[in-house]
Amino acid sequence: MQIYNKYTIPVPQNLLQRIDRTSSPAHIGNPRNAVDFIAPQNTPVPAAADGMITYVKDDSYVGGSDPSYWNYSNFVSITHQNGENTRYDHLGYKSAKVMGGKQVLAGQETASVGMAGYTYIRTFTFRCLCLQGITYGQILTP
Repeated sequence: MQIYNKYTIPVPQNLLQRIDRTSSPAHIGNPRNAVDFIAPQNTPVPAAADGMITYVKDDSYVGGSDPSYWNYSNFVSITHQNGENTRYDHLGYKSAKVMGGKQVLAGQETASVGMAGYTYIRTFTFRCLCLQGITYGQILTP
């Protein structure tokens, strides 16, 4: 599958402290292509491209550098019209500004930076995925 979307940096550049692809011990296997955007707590996390919100989880308030926190990440998933999906992880507790099934525009705030899940620093992780069998507009349920 070819990549068709052009994504904007999903964090206000004046608040971006650093971009990191290599320091996290969690970025092995499937998330090896994830990118961490290091930014202060509560920094807005805008959508990187237009799409539909397919999943939102923001009920976790725990996180840390131990793998036991893996399933506690707060995240927003967005499906784009070309079939690509973006996911924003380690968001703040109850910080989601979007709901599943709703359209989102590039630059629209989805949530804010937090430290939920398996992470060693206040950040959010950005991933672009090509998921087979997921169609544009389909809502994922747990």
